[in-house]
Amino acid sequence: MRPMARREPVLTDEKMQAIIRELRLIDDAFFTVCFDKDTALTEWMLRIILERDDLTVTEVKTQYSIKGLDGHSAVLDALATDQEGRLYNIEVQKPDEGAIPRRARFYGGLIDSAFLKKGQKYKDLCETYVIFITENDILGDNLPVYHIDRSIRENGKPFDDGLHIIYVNASHVDSTPLGQLMHDFMCSDPDDMRYVQLSNKTRYFKNEKEGQHMSQLWNEYVSYYKEQLAEAEARSAQAEARSAKAEARSAKAEARSAKAEARSAKAEAQLAEAKARSIQDKNQIALRLIQKGFSIEESAETTGLSPEEVRKLAQ
Repeated sequence: MRPMARREPVLTDEKMQAIIRELRLIDDAFFTVCFDKDTALTEWMLRIILERDDLTVTEVKTQYSIKGLDGHSAVLDALATDQEGRLYNIEVQKPDEGAIPRRARFYGGLIDSAFLKKGQKYKDLCETYVIFITENDILGDNLPVYHIDRSIRENGKPFDDGLHIIYVNASHVDSTPLGQLMHDFMCSDPDDMRYVQLSNKTRYFKNEKEGQHMSQLWNEYVSYYKEQLAEAEARSAQAEARSAKAEARSAKAEARSAKAEARSAKAEAQLAEAKARSIQDKNQIALRLIQKGFSIEESAETTGLSPEEVRKLAQ
């Protein structure tokens, strides 16, 4: 059984600093910290993604919670509003399963149900953009960006329902403004970033202690991360304990198997010895019968030996 590893404290300051250094904007927690309430930075990012210079963001909230009518809720990474009342839901996703198309559909419907107030008509629904920035090329055509809008199958005309879904492929880095933006999203070192807007904000939270402590959202994230890491360590310790028990049971089973093999070998030896004694006894009886005048056939029939075996004994 292998010895249990000695555990270090759950999360030291050194470990936390190492984690902070590796964070990128494609990590949703760090994204929400950097963009929280920063309308200028969010407006600048959306202008690049949408290729629009006329967009003015008036409000942005990160970790925005929306409760569905059936109790199924969601926490949006960021929700921005522009001067025309349009809504922009921005989600950053590292795991592929977090950006499946039906999640985009659900988020669009959830936003509609939350922002269409009682008494308003359906035509009052605002224009909504659901934007996924994904670490991998989720849709698989090696495009930098995918715009998804509904259309009528029979004539190809747009079906203007006001919902726009956009997938931005962060793995596609080139010299375009969007490609440079995605380069920065994938960077952990602010000194390697191309855009000063992002490098300054990232450096503020990563390298300056006052930046890390001034943001309540950042403190909440650190606390949450510590809890998650503690839970992970606890699960790992439980798994190791289960593994140690399993190894102990395996060792006992191996010991029992070794004893059983030893007993089997002893039994086989005793059987072989008994067979040898049986043959010796038969030989002696056959010889005595021959000496008393019994024929070879009669001696063989009495002892169970073959006539040839009795003949060899007689010779």
